Amino acid sequence: MKTVLLTGATGFLGSHLLESLLKNNYEVVVLKRSTSNTWRIDSLLKEVRVYDVDKQPLQKIFEENSIHTVIHMATLYRKADDGVDVQEMITSNVSFPASLIELGVKYGLKAFINTGTFFECDCSVLPVTEQANTKAFNLYAKTKLAFDAILTTYEKELSIVTLRLFSPYGEKDNYKLIPMLVKKALSGLKIELSDGLQKLDFIYSGDVVNANLKVLEKLEANEPLSKVYNIGFGKPLSVRDVVSILEQKLGRRLDVTWGAVSEYDIPCVWSDISRAKKDLGWEPEIDIYQGLEYMLNYYMEESK
Repeated sequence: MKTVLLTGATGFLGSHLLESLLKNNYEVVVLKRSTSNTWRIDSLLKEVRVYDVDKQPLQKIFEENSIHTVIHMATLYRKADDGVDVQEMITSNVSFPASLIELGVKYGLKAFINTGTFFECDCSVLPVTEQANTKAFNLYAKTKLAFDAILTTYEKELSIVTLRLFSPYGEKDNYKLIPMLVKKALSGLKIELSDGLQKLDFIYSGDVVNANLKVLEKLEANEPLSKVYNIGFGKPLSVRDVVSILEQKLGRRLDVTWGAVSEYDIPCVWSDISRAKKDLGWEPEIDIYQGLEYMLNYYMEESK
C-alpha cells in the first residue's frame, strides 16, 4: 500500500479514518501539534509516523517519507463569527494546507483529498448538488473556499478530490448537536433547543470514512474522478425527529424545552449524492436509527 499523510488525525473524523486506514494496511504519516490532545488515537500512535508541525519543518516530512496521497481533515471550525479567531483560522484553514500541497508537489505527491463543507454552498436550491453556487455561511466557510481556490491551481500537477461533508456525527465527536443530545438524554438532563424544525442532512462518521477509502481505491487504480463529491445521507431530518428517535431508543420522554426559530441556522438542507454513488460506488450504510444506537452504546459504556 502507498503512504498516506493524514492531517486532523487527533480530531473526531480523522481519528476514525486513521483507524480504518491502518486496518486496511496503509502506511500512515500523522501531522499534529505538540499540544494536541491525542486521547482519540493514543492506542494507534505506535503504528504510525508522527510529526509535530509546530516543532518540525514540513519539508522534513516529505524528505523522510515517500507520500503518495494527502488526506486533509485538519480544520479550525467556528460556527459563529466573533472576529477573534480570524488570523488563526486563516493560518489553519488556508496557509497550512497551501504550504503542505506546495511542498508535496515538489516531492512527488500524486493526490490530495480535501475535506469541504456544505456551509460553502447556496442552500436555497435543494437538494444541494456539486454544481451549487457558492454562498459562504460564515468565516469558516470563507476560509474553506479560499483554500479551494488555491487547490484549483494544482489540478494539472496532481489528482485533487474534495469530499463535501454535510452534517457528520458519531462516537468521539466534539460537543455538537447530536452528541449533546445523546449525552444529556442519557444523563436525564434538561435540554433547551430552538423550535427544532431545522432540517439537516446527518451522515454517520463511518460512512464518511468509507467515502475517503473509496476515493483512495479509485486514485490508486488511476480511475478518473470528479473534483467534488457530496457526502451526506441524501435526506433531510429535523432536530425534532432526532429527539423523537432518541426517545424511542431509550423508551422514555426527554426533558426538552422548545424555543424560538433560530435566525442564525440554515432552516433546511440536504444533499444530492448521486455523483458519489455513480463514480465511487459509495452510498451511506448507517441510517440515523443505527447511528444513534451506536452512539448510545458508546457513551453508556464510557460512563461505566
